[in-house]
Amino acid sequence: MTGPTTPAVWTFVLDEDEDWVASREPAGEENLRRAVETLLYGIASAKAAQVYLAAWRADTQRWGTAFSLSTASAVAERVSAGTVRLIDMYGQFTDCEIAAEEFDALLRVYATTAAAFESQDATDGGHPVLDPGESE
Repeated sequence: MTGPTTPAVWTFVLDEDEDWVASREPAGEENLRRAVETLLYGIASAKAAQVYLAAWRADTQRWGTAFSLSTASAVAERVSAGTVRLIDMYGQFTDCEIAAEEFDALLRVYATTAAAFESQDATDGGHPVLDPGESE
């Protein structure tokens, strides 16, 4: 029997090219990180991230499972109550799965982090890292 598992925590920072870089603690497979970054690459603003999160939650309420929501770069498909499949559209990663609860949490953190970055003074030049306890 195994002990309780610690939920995964995702963080997002901007790199020197102003692209969001995802990291997960505890670390997961590189393919999953690449899948998350690819999906989010199609969500170019904090507002778009908030709209995507709201649409994901609304579709979850309406359909439960067996629905998908795409970005310009990848597809997230709710395959069961507990599982989301990330589907590659352009050869960037191998299709993979993530826990539905973890997926919702990473969307929330991403939307909050992007909003924090966009609200910073343009002359600040900082790159925010949101403490997961600060989300919503």
